[in-house]
Amino acid sequence: MILEISVAIIALFAVIFVVGMLITLVQIRKTAAEAARLMETSRQHIVPLSHDLTIVVHDLKKIIQSIQKQIGMVEHGVGEITETIVRLNRFEKVLQEKLEPPIMEFATLVSAISRVLRAFLDLWKKK
Repeated sequence: MILEISVAIIALFAVIFVVGMLITLVQIRKTAAEAARLMETSRQHIVPLSHDLTIVVHDLKKIIQSIQKQIGMVEHGVGEITETIVRLNRFEKVLQEKLEPPIMEFATLVSAISRVLRAFLDLWKKK
């Protein structure tokens, strides 16, 4: 009797185990089918996305190259402006060195002539 009950219990657990395994296998099959559908859908969307991403990266590369070129042009322009300022400073010094003495002499001459004229006018008015 105990042997029959033990065999019956073992058989019952074996049936429950097999039923559980069947349920698990059915669920695994459904999950695998869903994963396959997801992979197929993903594969269909990956190609356009990768193409769009390639275009965006290419455009970004062009933009960066353009910015680098413009930065180079700005640096060149700033260098040219700096050189022009240095040349203007040199020109100003040369002008000052060459024109200042004759202008001072001319101003001194005009001042002397005006003093002489005033002196003559003062003498002439007194007479």
